Amino acid sequence: MLDIIIAIFLIYALFAGLISGINELIAQMAEMRGKVLFEGVAMMLGELPKNNGIKRFTTSLLRKFGLVEPSLAPGAHLTQTLYDHPLIDTLSQPGSKPSYISPASFSSALVQVLSNGSWSSLRQKLDQRDSPLGKLLGPMLDEANGDLEKFKVKVEAHFNEVMDRVGGWYKRRTQAIMLLLGFFLAIVFNVDSIYIAQRLQNDPQLVTKLVQVAEKVSEKSTDQIPEKSNTSQNQDLKNQLEYLNLQIQEFKSLGLPIGWAILPDDADSHFMIAYQPLQNPLLSWIGWFLTALAGALGAPFWFDALSNLFAIRGTGKKPEESIPTALIPAVPTIQVIVPPVNNNMAPPSDVALNDYETSALNAANIERLQRILGIPESHIHGKLSEELRAALRDWQRINGRTITGQFDESTVRALFELEATKESQT
Repeated sequence: MLDIIIAIFLIYALFAGLISGINELIAQMAEMRGKVLFEGVAMMLGELPKNNGIKRFTTSLLRKFGLVEPSLAPGAHLTQTLYDHPLIDTLSQPGSKPSYISPASFSSALVQVLSNGSWSSLRQKLDQRDSPLGKLLGPMLDEANGDLEKFKVKVEAHFNEVMDRVGGWYKRRTQAIMLLLGFFLAIVFNVDSIYIAQRLQNDPQLVTKLVQVAEKVSEKSTDQIPEKSNTSQNQDLKNQLEYLNLQIQEFKSLGLPIGWAILPDDADSHFMIAYQPLQNPLLSWIGWFLTALAGALGAPFWFDALSNLFAIRGTGKKPEESIPTALIPAVPTIQVIVPPVNNNMAPPSDVALNDYETSALNAANIERLQRILGIPESHIHGKLSEELRAALRDWQRINGRTITGQFDESTVRALFELEATKESQT
């Protein structure tokens, strides 16, 4: 059952990576970051239009999806004047809006636009306390007590708070786009979560193949979506296209149970294992919607989930390779009389894993325990070995504990506390 879950998570991770790449490509082409930032600055300065009714809903919806340019209220011009200032205008290519403005650049440009750096001009500009700008900046001006630098600091602090909200806007909008895009692609490619689960239950060979691929992917670490860099927009678009091509190649090589029609015998069957849709259309719609939800969570979420599943699946002792009997030389039988063994002596080397070792210890925890118990650095490999158990038995004997050679919650907690104590003393 765990292998089936891993296989499904791998499909979700690849599907989410494809959606994330397309979403990032759309965001760059539509300049969504710059538009959302412009909208946030306009809101801060009180220059967003206040539409009512259906017009407000449709305008807001189109603006959130980057389909229309953010508009200002009638007679409002400060935001556009601010964006025309050289400190901000030079942050982006001609004809586009910057996707990031530093607080210092914003405060300096705002003061220069309002007053040309003169305190008296600034005071005169903000005397109208009933205006949105006067309500916002007037109290900051009073608290600055004639100190222009102190006023800038207060403006920068408020700008940072507004940018936190703007970041939340952008994240929610991209998640909504990813959900819609995921639902569209799930239908186009027939990526039906319910059918995939049913198919994997009846195809152990496909499950084994997907688990092997997932294990390699998890060892390489999370497959990240290319982030927006400081290079040109054309280079960013090129990186996104290369990433999308990589995702498509991964889909082609796995033979996933997705698709609409049965492929002919001479077709390239490496792209997908196509199938007919389910008899119940409602189940198909539910399966597509579940796939869309999974894609909206993003590829990093599913790759992290895969790593956690392999940490659970990987706990346990791998069976040792057996040596063929024919290769073992015959030795004479010697009868040895063994005296009674004390109960406090070490148990045999082949110690079975207890529940705590199986469920709670991962490779990172085991490496940490190996270092605490003094295992040489060259022997640290994140696995429960006889060398580690021998060191544990020595520690248990020295500290008057019951000698078991096994880790439990109290033992691990005591060892971690010992490590913390040593670090605090150094």
